[in-house]
Amino acid sequence: MRVTMKIEGLRGVDAAFGELKKATANAVAKRVLKRAGQPIAQRAAELAPDDPETGAPDLHTSIIVSPKIKNEVGKSAFADVMQAGGSRSEAVAALRDARRAANGEGSVAVMHVGVDSRIGYAHLLEFGTVNHGPRPFMRPAFEEKKGEALEIIVRDLSGEIDKAKARAAARALKLGTR
Repeated sequence: MRVTMKIEGLRGVDAAFGELKKATANAVAKRVLKRAGQPIAQRAAELAPDDPETGAPDLHTSIIVSPKIKNEVGKSAFADVMQAGGSRSEAVAALRDARRAANGEGSVAVMHVGVDSRIGYAHLLEFGTVNHGPRPFMRPAFEEKKGEALEIIVRDLSGEIDKAKARAAARALKLGTR
């Protein structure tokens, strides 16, 4: 099960992101999202049931925050070229052309807070099975801490962007004086 929260209304931040290099903007977004996910992960760890009888790894130590940058733009162009019998390099060129034409639109920052994928039984505890009822820990943690996560995003995003701009200006000044 996935819970999606979309944040809108940060136009000034979006414009500020546009002034940064793409890699820098991605790094800023990932740092802020990782920080914002920590309260949810921490609360989920507190609520996670541990089962000493099974000898399985402790669930509370397996909860992670994983920010990612996704870009859906150009995937259909890639698929169209491949389905038409084109080569992989032609499909990649079509994908790149579509992304260039989109001019940076279509990238989405995503934060995943959940149990490490190597722990295969977490969903059974969260939702229950035929043999035992649910012992939810992720959903209650999200519901309790989503507001705090949003506050962290709003509070920290512009500060991180300002720091990145200052670092870029300092780097440009240093390179220009040599």
